Amino acid sequence: MKKKSDIIIPLDIIADAIEMADNEWNQYLDIEKMEIVSLPEYPFAGEYDEDEKELSEQIEEEWNVRFFKLPSQYDIHEYSIMEQFIWSLPEGRMQDSLENAIQGRGAFRRFKDSIIRYGIEQRWYDYQEEAYRKLAIEWCEEHGFRYAGDEKHIIEEKEKEQTADKDPLAWEEISTEHIVQDEWIDFRRSAYRFPDGSVFEPYYSYSRRDYVVIVASDLEGKYLCVRQFRQGIKKVTTEFPAGGIERKDGKEYGGPQDYSAEDALAAAKRELLEETGYESDEWRHLLTVPSNATIADNYAHLFAAGNCRRVSGQALDETEFLNITRHSAREIEELIAKGEFQQAIHITAWLLALKR
Repeated sequence: MKKKSDIIIPLDIIADAIEMADNEWNQYLDIEKMEIVSLPEYPFAGEYDEDEKELSEQIEEEWNVRFFKLPSQYDIHEYSIMEQFIWSLPEGRMQDSLENAIQGRGAFRRFKDSIIRYGIEQRWYDYQEEAYRKLAIEWCEEHGFRYAGDEKHIIEEKEKEQTADKDPLAWEEISTEHIVQDEWIDFRRSAYRFPDGSVFEPYYSYSRRDYVVIVASDLEGKYLCVRQFRQGIKKVTTEFPAGGIERKDGKEYGGPQDYSAEDALAAAKRELLEETGYESDEWRHLLTVPSNATIADNYAHLFAAGNCRRVSGQALDETEFLNITRHSAREIEELIAKGEFQQAIHITAWLLALKR
């Protein structure tokens, strides 16, 4: 007999047995023949037939040497798998409906009817199959067995994810030239292959670091704004406090996939304090949205801060020249209506703050 550490169990054998488990049969893995054998939980007339008796004696004699008991239906917790599947779905009407469906008697039947009605049968079967595979892995590890077959599954899952993620309307970037790439910006010229296979260039884009915008109101209900020069439109604008999120590499660009040295909320608190001298203990995240999806890769993290109180003076960077102004909600609405509140993302933050 081989040592357990030398035996490699095909995961599919265990996963299939787990899927077939019921409360009428006990299943065992025979590691000598690498197959699943079964014995009835309740033999007919209380006795095994001749073949079953012989197998029962073998199992008893070589228990956990050659024969290893597999999880029963009670060990699998199918109801728990259903619950976890429901919790994995987006919040909303469908999730609520399924949660209600599995309450009380007849839960499994109502659950099946519901997934058919919502057209997510295959999604459930894929989730269930993955749950069985995880149980098979846990069983192998619990018994000290090595297992095989998961590598293929991982590859298949990655390929499935890549296929699912690829939108038929997506363009393929086939070349990129960095026209300007200094400490401040990465300005690029790219060529793209269209969905029909044709190629076109140039397309220009740039990379900057993510930033935060804060809709901040003080103890009197006035909103804190700053006035500063914006070189894009060559005007002094009124807008909300905002600023970049510090990156680990210290650069001013790199794309949203590069994690920041500080999180967005910490950056929002820092920027509010530096630009206005105000602090708040009441913060709400409103939205994270692309800054300019057409030509830029960075994201804006929008926050609201309530009951702000002044605790210090400004602490501005060497390139910042700005004054603090305080406005009522009506005044900000008027500025927006007259085109004098000229930052689109800041207006988005304002509308979200009012809504929530």
